[in-house]
Amino acid sequence: MISFRALLSLLLAGMLAVGVGCTSDNDRPDPADAPRTIGPSTDGEGYPAIQQSALEEPFPAPSLTLETMDGDQITLDAVDGVAVVNFWATWCPPCRHEIPDLIDLQNEYGDKGLVVLGISRDNEGAEVVTPYAEDMEINYPLVVGQDDGLEEALGSIYALPTTLLISPDGMVTHRIMGLFDVDSLREQLDTWLDADAAVADRS
Repeated sequence: MISFRALLSLLLAGMLAVGVGCTSDNDRPDPADAPRTIGPSTDGEGYPAIQQSALEEPFPAPSLTLETMDGDQITLDAVDGVAVVNFWATWCPPCRHEIPDLIDLQNEYGDKGLVVLGISRDNEGAEVVTPYAEDMEINYPLVVGQDDGLEEALGSIYALPTTLLISPDGMVTHRIMGLFDVDSLREQLDTWLDADAAVADRS
């Protein structure tokens, strides 16, 4: 008979293999299409986490314009700097866990050219997202109720949270399924934004 410890290990390994926190309503991905991952780990509360998930074939950010809850518009291929695009939902505990990190990143890097964009997958839309965002004191733009064209442009979202990184040259370079490792993400942002600042200083 399999022991409880062995069963728990198998369950955790299965979660880490797909890097998920909460499953979405979509079908599971074909394993052959799964992103290449480096250094799977577990955060302090036991949620699956992935340090980096670099796409083997980065692709250009789509020319897709999204309207935020504040009425502003953001076009993905026209972001002047770096974008962190985070798919989340109010009912997803791992999503709530990483929101403070996204808030901190927006505070730390917003003036250097970072745009954090949260895309809610809540079916109820602003009715539930607005009070949740106020409670969490979210300081970055949020998009709700705009699924048309998103998955076609960025790829299917199989689990929440899922985070995509858009580089300064407008390429989608990373897809992180599950919690991102904030230290690894800071290293990537420093590399991109410091390089951009150096170019600006020379010009």
